[in-house]
This record gives sequence, structure tokens and C-alpha cells, in this order.
Amino acid sequence: MDRRQLQIFHAVLEEGSFTRAANSLHIAQSAVSIAIRKLEEEFGMALLNRADRVVSLTAAGHTLQVHCDRILTQFQQAQLEMSELQTMERGTVSLGTSAMAGNYYFPEKIAAFRRQYPHIRVSVIGEGTRRAQQLLLDGEIDMALVNVEDASDELEVRPLDIRDEVVACVSADHPFASKKKLGFPEFAEQSLVVYREGYYLREVIETLGKEHNVEPNIGVETNLMRLMTDLICRGEGVGFCLKRVVEQEPGLYAVSFKDPIFLQLGFAWKRNRYVSKANRAFMNFVLGA
Repeated sequence: MDRRQLQIFHAVLEEGSFTRAANSLHIAQSAVSIAIRKLEEEFGMALLNRADRVVSLTAAGHTLQVHCDRILTQFQQAQLEMSELQTMERGTVSLGTSAMAGNYYFPEKIAAFRRQYPHIRVSVIGEGTRRAQQLLLDGEIDMALVNVEDASDELEVRPLDIRDEVVACVSADHPFASKKKLGFPEFAEQSLVVYREGYYLREVIETLGKEHNVEPNIGVETNLMRLMTDLICRGEGVGFCLKRVVEQEPGLYAVSFKDPIFLQLGFAWKRNRYVSKANRAFMNFVLGA
């Protein structure tokens, strides 16, 4: 068994057929068939069911798939790490972050980082912390900003200096703007402009609703941060935001809850997975290491 055979096996599974796998790898279909046959001969058992139009795994094939994915991932990471030993003047920072942190925390950090490392590309994916965590676990991104208190045991986490208060966000002429503290039930009965389901702050609202036995009055749900703040400024509803967001938006007022809510964010990556030098450089830069 060698890496090339595993790559071909992986391609057959990805494409669902020998023909499409051959096309994706730019090799003859006969080369795909030979590689799979040699693997099966080596292990002495069938790895694929070929009776259907789309090939599927046998029980033995499922076992090999687990090891195949891990071996190919480790090989790719080894190649990346060895190439990065040459210089820090290249590479890509791949980061998943929430819209709030992306809009109100990272712009200044990214600009300063790019001035120091102008040849490193920064790729930022805007996702809620819950979704970003799942992308990490699925191996689709390398690093993400997640809720520290809600982080999976499969992740390594380094907390940021962000422990932001979660507040009610209202327009200047809203009756709540003069309040110092707000109870969750009176917040929940307002027309709310909030994140869609799957975002951590939306989950907090739903959890608090159950705790207080109230049904939050969702007026608008969106993952567009600018749309959310503009609607609140126009008096079209009440938001649920990080305090730093409100402080940077003229015309918005923050009202703390009687039972304060805080969110601690941190950089996270999959445990035992190689973190590229570019990602580590960015993380250390932001953390001030």
C-alpha cells in the first residue's frame, strides 16, 4: 500500500465512480482499476461494492477509509510544514469568525498584521461561533474564533482578551434607552432583530426564553450585521449584541440585563492537528505574544 493508491481510493469515494475518479486525477480509468485491485489483493478482501451505478464501501472499505483520510491529511500537513520552514514571507491565514468580531474587532488587527507580513494572505470566513466550530471539526478551516465556554473537547483553545458583555441594543428614541438594567422577559416581548438559528447569540435567547418561560418575539432574523444594526437604528426592533458593537455604532444604545451575560471568545484549532506558521503568527500577533 502506498500514498498514490490511497489517493486513488479516496478519489473513487469522492467521485462515486472509477470513471469520474480517473478524470479528476487525470489518469486512465485502467490505472484506477489496477490500484484498487492491488489494494484488495494486498488486504485479501473486497473494499468496494461495484454492483450499483455508484460504487459503495464494503465493511472493510469503511475501515480503510478512516485510516486513508487520516494518512492523507497527515501527509498534506507534513508537506505544508516542510515548505513553511523555508520562509515566513508566504502562506495563508485561514480563520472563521463571527460577524460581530469580524466587523468590530479584527479589521484593525488584520490591517496591522498585513503591514508586518505583507506577503501573507488572510482568508476570513464569516460564520457564527457554533458553525465555525463545526467547520473546524470537519477540517474545512484551520482556525476559528469560538465561544470558550462552549468549545468542544476536540479543540485546543487560547482565550482572547475579549470577554464582552451581551446587551440589549436599542435606538436612541426607544423607551429602553433610558434604562440602566433590563429584565429578559420585557426584552423578549419586544419585536426582536436577531441572528438566525445556529448562531450562538440566538441560542442564548432561546435558552433564556425557556428559563423564563417566555417565547421571544422574533421580528427579523438575519446573519447580516449591517442590516441588523440599521434596522435597530431605524426603530424597527431591539437587538441582542456584544457591547463593543453598540459602542462603535452612533445612534445605538446598550442596555445591560439584570442578570449580566458575558461571552468569552478564543482562537481554536483541532486538537493534534498541525497549525500553519501563518496561522500561528496571526494568533500570536493578535494575542500580543
